[in-house]
Amino acid sequence: MQILLAITAICYALATFFRVREKVAGNCMKNHSRISIFAGIFTNSILLFMQAHQATQTSQLELNSFLITGALSIALCTIAIELVFKENYFSIFSLPVCLAVLLLSMLVSGKISGEHFSETWFIVHLITSIAGESFFMIAAISSATYLFVVRKLKNKNKLKAVFLFPPLTRLNDLTFKLIKAGALVFFFGLVLGLYGNYRYFNEFQPAAKHYFAGLVLFYYFIVALLRKPLKIAGPRLAMAAIIGFILSLILVFVPDNDLHWLHETKTTKREVTQ
Repeated sequence: MQILLAITAICYALATFFRVREKVAGNCMKNHSRISIFAGIFTNSILLFMQAHQATQTSQLELNSFLITGALSIALCTIAIELVFKENYFSIFSLPVCLAVLLLSMLVSGKISGEHFSETWFIVHLITSIAGESFFMIAAISSATYLFVVRKLKNKNKLKAVFLFPPLTRLNDLTFKLIKAGALVFFFGLVLGLYGNYRYFNEFQPAAKHYFAGLVLFYYFIVALLRKPLKIAGPRLAMAAIIGFILSLILVFVPDNDLHWLHETKTTKREVTQ
C-alpha cells in the first residue's frame, strides 16, 4: 500500500514538473506530462480498488480513502479538461493539489465502520461528488486568473509572463464550461447518494450536509441558468465561481448523518428482511 502511494505521488510530481517546464520554459513536454498523469491515475485507481475491496470484506473504510479518492478525482478532472477542452494551463495548479492531497493521505490513519461501504453506489457516489467539487475548484482557479489579468491590465502593468495565461475570453468561456461540467457531475453524485441511502437504510433522514449540498448545487444551477438574463459574465462570473467553490469547501465540514458512520446503531433494509 505504501509503495503504491509513493509511486502515485511520484507520478503526480513528475506530471507537475513536466507541465510547469512546458508552460514556463516553453519546452514541448505534453506527452511526458500526460503519460505521468495516466500512470498516476492507474496506480491511484488500484489504491482505491484495494481499499474498496477491503471495505467489502470488513465493512470498514480507511479514513485516508477519502483523500485518495480526492486525488484521483482531481487527476481525472485534470486530464478530462486537457482532452476535452484542449487546455493544459490549469494542470500547473491542479496537479500539485493532487500531490498534496495524496501526501496528506499518508499522514491520516484510522477506520470507520458501515456495511454500506461495500456497496458499489457508495464508491461511485464518493468519486462523482468529489469530482464535481474538483471541477468547481478548477473553475475558481480560472476565475482567479481572470481577475488577476484584468487587474493588471487596468493598472496598465505589462505582464512579463503573459504567455502563461489563456486569453480573457477563453478564461471566461472555460469558467462557465467548468461550472456546467461540475454541476452535472455533482448532481449525478448527489442523486446516486440519495438513491443509495434511501434504498439501503431502513430509516434514513437527510442531515445538514445533504441540505447544504443541495444548496450548493442550486447555487450553481442558478448561475448556469441565469447567466445571460442576469448578465453573469466576466468579473461577475469569476466572483460567482469563487463564491461557489468556497461554499463547496464549507460542505466538507458540515455535519453528516451519524447513520453513515456508526455501524452499531444503524438498521438497514437488508437486516429487516432477514
